[in-house]
Amino acid sequence: MPSASSVSKMLAPLALATAGPAAVAQEMPAPAPEAWTVSVDERQPAVRIGKTAVDGSTQFIGSCSRQGGPRFAGVFIRYAGAGLQQVDGAAERVLFEVRGDEWKDAFAVQLRYSARSRSWAIAGSLAPVFLDSFARGRSLVVLNSQRQPVFAFDLTGSGNAARTMRSTCGAQPVVSSTSSLAPR
Repeated sequence: MPSASSVSKMLAPLALATAGPAAVAQEMPAPAPEAWTVSVDERQPAVRIGKTAVDGSTQFIGSCSRQGGPRFAGVFIRYAGAGLQQVDGAAERVLFEVRGDEWKDAFAVQLRYSARSRSWAIAGSLAPVFLDSFARGRSLVVLNSQRQPVFAFDLTGSGNAARTMRSTCGAQPVVSSTSSLAPR
């Protein structure tokens, strides 16, 4: 017959499971946000970065190359919401709002939808100044043309991604406050 202490150890997980989500949340720390993935192709040279949005499904894949100059391009895939237009070839103006603890920068961007790949690509590219905000921000929120949040990304590890893009693609840090909105 098992001892009282061994029975108590076996029942502890069951007690947590039946105590409800609050008890489990107190016992288990929240997982750390994943960092931005970064891969470098030295032959090109080019950099590819990626991250899954806070919604758990939308993904962003971005890139730059030395041949293309210090410009940043990207595409959003696996978005299943209704916050963006889904008309093949149509472009929609959105805002990339990079938020810090007491500041935010906003960048006007055109996204073009492709029905074939069910993706929204950045039409053109983002200027190097975007990387400065991206590197120091806490979150990136994409707002649709009605200024409603569509999806958001945690910017954990974005500093490493920005440094790698700058060193590989030639984009140097830019000091600019022209895109900054008043601190909140």
